[in-house]
Amino acid sequence: MPKVKGFVIDQGLSPIDGKEYVAILTVESSNRKTGDMCQVWIMREDINPVDAVNTGQDYSICGDCPHRRQYDGSRSCYVNVGQAPLSVWKSYKRGLYSWDYSTADLQNALKGRKIRWGAYGDPAVIDPVIVRELNSYSLGHTGYTHQWKEAWAQPFCGIFQASCDGFNDYLIATAHGWKTFAVVSRNVSPEYAKQCPATVTNSQAQCITCSLCDGAKTDIFVHAHGKGAKYITAA
Repeated sequence: MPKVKGFVIDQGLSPIDGKEYVAILTVESSNRKTGDMCQVWIMREDINPVDAVNTGQDYSICGDCPHRRQYDGSRSCYVNVGQAPLSVWKSYKRGLYSWDYSTADLQNALKGRKIRWGAYGDPAVIDPVIVRELNSYSLGHTGYTHQWKEAWAQPFCGIFQASCDGFNDYLIATAHGWKTFAVVSRNVSPEYAKQCPATVTNSQAQCITCSLCDGAKTDIFVHAHGKGAKYITAA
């Protein structure tokens, strides 16, 4: 098949609230922090991501993540939904991502590549069978979920990092076998986790060369960044 920009890898009803979602795998990225990884975007199928955030309907694909927009208008999530997520959603609506593809097409697209699960949205929403299948075609992956406490998200233990908000979350998650990831305030560096190598001063590391956040290796923290960093108080 001709080279495509991406694939619609899953569509269905969110296990969070039963609303429609779509998951899209894009095959090229210019993200400097991650490097040129394949990226997976999880979005409401019927509402563009900007409107979803502004109306609270991003709950379907983000659940109770504390970095979502709050009642006072604050939002600590580093993802600017008006940029890449909105562009991906519009491209999806214009039919630019393939629905008609074979297993071989996916294998060819992912051969020698790494996957970033959740460039936007929580990847635990996706059918775990699909996640395992695509991971088996790839060279490696990264992924994070705030849904790690939910029974339906347990198949992702060992595949995604448990996104934690504070030391108590860390204790609970590790007790249940999860490797963790935490966004912490800029003035702290928790001893229970390793700092993301890509965020160390003068580091040349990228997610594509690191892959520590594969759900199986170690606990990771990153200092808050982006417009919402001022709202992060977790230690």
